[in-house]
Amino acid sequence: MVSRRVVVVGLLFGSILSAGFVGGTTFVDIDGDGESALSEVREGTDPSSADTDEDGLDDGKEKQYGTNPINADTDGDGLEDGQEVNELETNPSDTDSDGDGLSDPAEIREYESNPRAIDTDGDGLSDDDEVYDYGTDPTDTDTDGDGLSDREEVEAYGTSPIDIDTDDDGVGDGLERNEYGTDPTRNDTDDDGISDGDEIEIYETEPTSTDTDGDGLDDDDEIYTLETDPTNVDTDTDGDGVDDASEVDDYETNPYDSDSDDDGLTDGAEIIEYGTDPTDEDTDGDGLSDGKEVNQSDQYPGADPLRTDVFVEVDEMEGTELPKRETAKIVQQFEDAPIDNPDGSTGISLHVEYDEIVPSEPRTEWDGSYEDYRDQYRDQNGTGYHYLLIVETAIHDGRSVGGTAASDSSGAMMVRHYEWSDITGTTAMHELGHSLGLADVHEGIDSRRYSHQEYPSVMNYNRPNNYYGYSTGGSSRNDFDDWSYLEEHLETPQIG
Repeated sequence: MVSRRVVVVGLLFGSILSAGFVGGTTFVDIDGDGESALSEVREGTDPSSADTDEDGLDDGKEKQYGTNPINADTDGDGLEDGQEVNELETNPSDTDSDGDGLSDPAEIREYESNPRAIDTDGDGLSDDDEVYDYGTDPTDTDTDGDGLSDREEVEAYGTSPIDIDTDDDGVGDGLERNEYGTDPTRNDTDDDGISDGDEIEIYETEPTSTDTDGDGLDDDDEIYTLETDPTNVDTDTDGDGVDDASEVDDYETNPYDSDSDDDGLTDGAEIIEYGTDPTDEDTDGDGLSDGKEVNQSDQYPGADPLRTDVFVEVDEMEGTELPKRETAKIVQQFEDAPIDNPDGSTGISLHVEYDEIVPSEPRTEWDGSYEDYRDQYRDQNGTGYHYLLIVETAIHDGRSVGGTAASDSSGAMMVRHYEWSDITGTTAMHELGHSLGLADVHEGIDSRRYSHQEYPSVMNYNRPNNYYGYSTGGSSRNDFDDWSYLEEHLETPQIG
């Protein structure tokens, strides 16, 4: 049985031939598609239908575009040829009209990009790179809305075009680049230990400088360690009159403790007014704190925190005496001592404070009645004063002695009154030497082993009766430098 289509085509072909000959021409276009019926028959299109595949393009136009007139979707991209030509203006014979790596239907239906433009949003990145490589929106030049174009983020700054804050520091990439000058890929641009976001939003410090106020202290040290203001160079947290930066860098004091060495003087007073060391409670090393020497002038008259001071309280039994002319000789020896002081001077200021006349007794035992006298009459106990009692007869271990001194840093001394005042004076200087620390440190002390020429010191039993002075060493190989020892090991009675 012959099909109806074959019959129709045959009839049409016969009609075409007849019409052509009758009309005097060989070109007959029955359906008006610009193609002759004969060529349509030969090419397999329907000569009676202008659009054989019903894709919206006449068979003749399909020939012009190079599409298949019997296939509605020549390139198989899901878009009919007529739609591509008439509506989308894409190439119906190419699945990717703009050659950007995205198929035309994907651009239209999925990404809403322009299938005729490689770079829909004009940001310098092709649509396929945005979709496949960077995950950005090919229709938006700034996918994450951070103020930087996708291309700038990818090619210039190394930031993420899909993350508004690449380094998670709390500041958007665009603000970091355009407003603050910080690095949007580094959480802490200036490496000062504080994130850029915290510097900008919390502390108001400069995120591109480790030392915002230029005081020599890093911002993180001021914030986390010193608790000072990193935006103010003159911050004085403890209110001692010295700015924090100077305390840390110049004086090594504590910027949030007004009295770093706990000596009773503020750091500012020590630095500005007195010139003492605010990190050392006893600048001159005499055993008395700087605060006591400055603030307690009634108790320590004439004390100087920059010069070594030694205080001695003297009590005399009735009928005894340590003449002041003899103590003046001792004072002068200390004044001339080769000992350096913080104020640039040399010597020791010896303060001999005569206190009172106490009842007399013929014999005073060191381990007996002396203790009673000391406990009753020593007014400066526990204040750093040495205590000297002048007695009629001094007894130690059952025998009469010229004097004796405690070895327990209590500062207690006892000296016999002599008819010859210079002997009383030199004995007092001898016992004061013990109280200051000259004891078992040299075999010539309390000994007749070396001559006075070998060891010229009041600590030598071979000294002349009227000799005042401690040795400076160097007289012989058996000599000892008393003053150098005292400079390093000066003992001050306990202060309580």
